[in-house]
Amino acid sequence: MPFNSLQGPMPTEQAMQEVLAEIQGGNFETIDEINDFLNKKLLNPTPKKAPSSNKDRAQQMIYEAMEVQGAKRYKLAEEALNLDPNCIDAYVILAENASTPEEAMVLSKKGMEIGKKELGKDFFKENKGHFWMILETRPYMRAKANYAETLYELELGIVAIKEYEELLELNPNDNQGIRYKLFPVYLETGNLLEAEKLLRQYEEKTAHGLYNKLLLELCKNGFSANAAKLLKEAKKANPHVIPFLTDKNSIPMFLPKGYRLGDESEAIIYADEHFQFWEKIEGLQKWLKKQ
Repeated sequence: MPFNSLQGPMPTEQAMQEVLAEIQGGNFETIDEINDFLNKKLLNPTPKKAPSSNKDRAQQMIYEAMEVQGAKRYKLAEEALNLDPNCIDAYVILAENASTPEEAMVLSKKGMEIGKKELGKDFFKENKGHFWMILETRPYMRAKANYAETLYELELGIVAIKEYEELLELNPNDNQGIRYKLFPVYLETGNLLEAEKLLRQYEEKTAHGLYNKLLLELCKNGFSANAAKLLKEAKKANPHVIPFLTDKNSIPMFLPKGYRLGDESEAIIYADEHFQFWEKIEGLQKWLKKQ
């Protein structure tokens, strides 16, 4: 699994965008005709058509930028913005390279507001609940997620919660992994009830799901019998987490780009995101040694 889930699988999205453009530009009258077209395309792929507008050319540059790192990434984003001043994803990428969290917040917010205006109020009402499945919403969703993240970095947790919750309302399937970002903000702001609701909504037998369930129990009820039970379940799902939470293993400076469930890579990413909450629990290491 990719570590940064906010952006999504860009190559897949790019391919979907290209096929959608061909379908929209074709003279198809029935679903059967579209299916025939797709089947023929799978059997006999045709060369990619050059983008026909500045908006399309800008988005093509963004897809290229998402596949590279460093100066080239940000140069492509700037070029995309020159072609299309309303290129939302360009603002998302440039926010990564911002010199301050405040600047990142401004850039992300600008992209988000452009997306909101382009989609329109009626679109939000009609498509709420399955937003991510509509390709044209994704730049807006990425910008909004980045905006929420910068708010949290600026210690504006209450405002960040609102943005994250709105993202989950628009897309309860949570393809972006917003729930993993929202849970720590709930803890940081003392919203334990909302944190509990979130874990129930997204019941997961993974390190994030099970260790967060344990973490919440420890915050609410201390070293209870239920906490001991939850610890066993969590260790069964990924035994590598505890050594990182107790400083037996150090969290590496460079995090994995992806992770496998039950693997040490998953443990590193979980510990990096949640260590600050675990270290606040007095007597944790002593309790863990007894279990």
